[in-house]
Amino acid sequence: MASSGGHWKTLAEAQKLTQSHKIPGVIEEDIKRNNPLDRIPVAQAAGTGLKIEWLRENTTTEAAVLEAAVGQQLVWGEDVEYTEVESTLRYLYIQRKLDRYVQNIYGTYNDYKAQALLECEKGLKRRIGDRLIYADTTYGGTPTQFDGLHALVAERSTPNSGSVVAYSDLNLDQEDSGLSLALLRRMIDAMVFGVDEILVPPEIGIRFDAAYGEYGFRTDTGEALQTIVHGDISLLTRGMNEIGRPVLFFMGIPIVRTDYLVDEESNTGTGATSNKRAVYTSDRTFSIFGVKYGNVLEKDPGICFAYGGTEGEGDLYELWTWDRLEDYNAGGIRLDSYGTVLLGSTKCLARIHDVDNSAITA
Repeated sequence: MASSGGHWKTLAEAQKLTQSHKIPGVIEEDIKRNNPLDRIPVAQAAGTGLKIEWLRENTTTEAAVLEAAVGQQLVWGEDVEYTEVESTLRYLYIQRKLDRYVQNIYGTYNDYKAQALLECEKGLKRRIGDRLIYADTTYGGTPTQFDGLHALVAERSTPNSGSVVAYSDLNLDQEDSGLSLALLRRMIDAMVFGVDEILVPPEIGIRFDAAYGEYGFRTDTGEALQTIVHGDISLLTRGMNEIGRPVLFFMGIPIVRTDYLVDEESNTGTGATSNKRAVYTSDRTFSIFGVKYGNVLEKDPGICFAYGGTEGEGDLYELWTWDRLEDYNAGGIRLDSYGTVLLGSTKCLARIHDVDNSAITA
């Protein structure tokens, strides 16, 4: 039996007078990198009601500009049309009881209300980040959701295949193969307002690193390209003090890895009725996005997240508190958020989907 060191019969008796030191708070372990909500511009939609509407050009006056000879009778033209676009603010919330028994008996070193609020806020922001990409009310989603990035791109109808120039290079199908830089160039070129970021899942980000660092690009038949013969890899760039770090740019555009782009099911989310982009079940593929940010409420063509239902300037959510809940020896907190994605011009968002986790091709 261990000695107590004096006075107490055993060490166990001495330990009854002490308590292990516990550090206040909680160290984060559940981490998701680069929440789209932290990167996309946010705009407070105060006084807009539930719906936000704007107009896109449909026809322009270029065809109405006519040639005429001197003395020829001139023709009056009437041909301008617009496309009406709308998006509805959708409601998200999280609420928790705060048991007074826990607070009063065990409130010696942790502020339970502060910890609960911190974790509720984290959960709300993460759910909004997921919804920014995968929410879908148009193609088989639910009426309580807005349209996220996948649904907004899917409105461009049937995607192009990897080898056929068809409807729009804003919506490209990699056809269950490794990412093609030729397709990526086509996507970037189609975004005529420019590209602020290329959002990629970590698996594809690692493929960029491997192509740059040691693996090289691949041909369509699978052989590695010899960069000394086939040109350099200067389009994939990093600074001198960033050697060994993840590849940061393609054609000068930041490559941003986000854990919010997850494993997806191939051949879903193509714009067909009741065919939203689905998470992986049997045929794993990935998607990447090109995004151009802006504030649609300020008549900017870029993409943003609009939110309302809050009173304070810049408040993403509204906090409700209750000192006591009926039938519970507890208080309560709730975080409310009303928001939606706004895409001013279709040229400010593009994707390549059905990308396999395999070597990048030139």
